[in-house]
Amino acid sequence: MSVQLQKRLFTVKEYHLMGETGILSEAERVELIEGEIIQMAAIGTRHATAVRRLNRLFHRLPEDRVIVDVQNPVQLSERTEPQPDVVLLQFRDDDYETAHPVPSEVLLLVEVADSTVDNDRNVKIPIYARSLIQEVWLVNLVENSLEVYRQPTPNGYSLILNLYPGQEVAPIAFPDFTVSVDLILSAGDRTSSTPEQ
Repeated sequence: MSVQLQKRLFTVKEYHLMGETGILSEAERVELIEGEIIQMAAIGTRHATAVRRLNRLFHRLPEDRVIVDVQNPVQLSERTEPQPDVVLLQFRDDDYETAHPVPSEVLLLVEVADSTVDNDRNVKIPIYARSLIQEVWLVNLVENSLEVYRQPTPNGYSLILNLYPGQEVAPIAFPDFTVSVDLILSAGDRTSSTPEQ
């Protein structure tokens, strides 16, 4: 007779305690996904460049309306706390000093992926949908495209747009802020994104 082994899943509180007690060091690149501690992939130069471009781009938005957060935690549930590449958060005077942001405070979440495209698309994005994150962008460095996910449901996003160089998109939260796919994926024309007035 075979016995089914059970995984020992962790809560966000236990995960944080591991960091506080030194079980997990600050140097370790890990995130908590559905109770499991997942080692994050090393950041390659193209990935890092895309994150820098997004950071610079989103800092054109009015600073009294949004906080641009780079590679910091978002607590989605008691067992899930990923560290997305870029997140646009609702503005708060305290800069989220008392707790990590939660789904209702996320205006846009962006993952940049090269070696992790399948994991981001098949594991993380469905979790973001179940958490009701209103909009997720996946910068797909393998296919040189931008995947835009909108209209979250418990079964995934009901609207998915695949955009390529030469195309533009505006975040739902900032409809007047047009973003060129070229601007994210390559140096391109840096004048093609317009800040919201």
